[in-house]
Amino acid sequence: MYIPIMKNRQEEMRVLNKMNPYFNDSIIPLIEIFKDEHEDRFKKDPITGDILYELKPNNKIRTKIKLPPEDKDIITLQFIQEKINNKYAFIDFFRFTIDEYDRKKLDYNNIKLSLQLSRDFSSYRSRLLDLGNYNNLIPVISIKSGLEISEFDLDNLISELRNSNSSICLRVTVDCFDEYNDFIEDNLTENDFIMLDLRSKSHDSKQLELEEFQDLNTGAVKVLLNSPRPVDKRNKDFDNLVFTKIINNDVATAYLDYELNGFGDFGGLKDDLPQSSGSNGTGSALGLIFSKERNAFFSVVNTDTSMGVRGYKYVAENILNHKHILDIDNDCPAIERINHMKGTFGSWKDWNNINLTRYIHQQATK
Repeated sequence: MYIPIMKNRQEEMRVLNKMNPYFNDSIIPLIEIFKDEHEDRFKKDPITGDILYELKPNNKIRTKIKLPPEDKDIITLQFIQEKINNKYAFIDFFRFTIDEYDRKKLDYNNIKLSLQLSRDFSSYRSRLLDLGNYNNLIPVISIKSGLEISEFDLDNLISELRNSNSSICLRVTVDCFDEYNDFIEDNLTENDFIMLDLRSKSHDSKQLELEEFQDLNTGAVKVLLNSPRPVDKRNKDFDNLVFTKIINNDVATAYLDYELNGFGDFGGLKDDLPQSSGSNGTGSALGLIFSKERNAFFSVVNTDTSMGVRGYKYVAENILNHKHILDIDNDCPAIERINHMKGTFGSWKDWNNINLTRYIHQQATK
């Protein structure tokens, strides 16, 4: 089993929609929800009921006057349901501690939901219970250092979820695993999932914990999660025109050594949150094209940081020049997209889409 982990950003949701034909019992996405989607509402004339328009500065065409979003406008789960076409998905209402990410760079306006859920357990519980309205969305209870859940609260939450969900998933970071061993054995069933999350730790450094996970006496499906792309490595740090060693993807095969049922990762993307500042138009263009046969990423990087996204012309051309080793079967949707790119050959977001699309396709078909 492979679990592609995605946050509900625009490009990752586009990949979710595009790649949903490949999702099945062997590939089930895990979606980390850090923000809500809202149904648009517009200001209306109180007498006629007609939608009102406005002419914004420097515009020549009037636009509808959008009303501020309210809780009643939230359509997050419906939005995801449409993207996956009613296939199964794990839903993790994302919580984090302030020390997990670089607090100086976080776009706090874009992560208000995660901040609320991290501070208010009752809100977190309420959102998880909403998943009972969807037969195909599996609730993920996430436990990590600083966001532990007492056994009393965890037992009550699971009992409530079982009233309307056929499966429950418990996601525990490796540093918290020992605290919940007995609870997992006593409370999870063969319909459930237990995910041990290594985060950025190597599996070699956690052999004892992995052996304990292997020996865990539970009928639940066991999955090993990790985030192998180092967050401290910038695009310019990657190797050019080689299968890079910067991303150690060993978990994708090592889970079998521990007789686990599957693994999950971010598909070549970083485990990060929206940032308040961008690249100011500069930075190294990077393409990471995964090969399942080698279990490694072919890295193409334009080291001229002054070019910014214009550097993707070089990246695209060199990926296509290596098509004979990267797309032997001529069936990769990511390389097909690169082949049809024009102009500047895409943005940073476009290439996140390409990298993730390629990774899922390789795991699904090779």
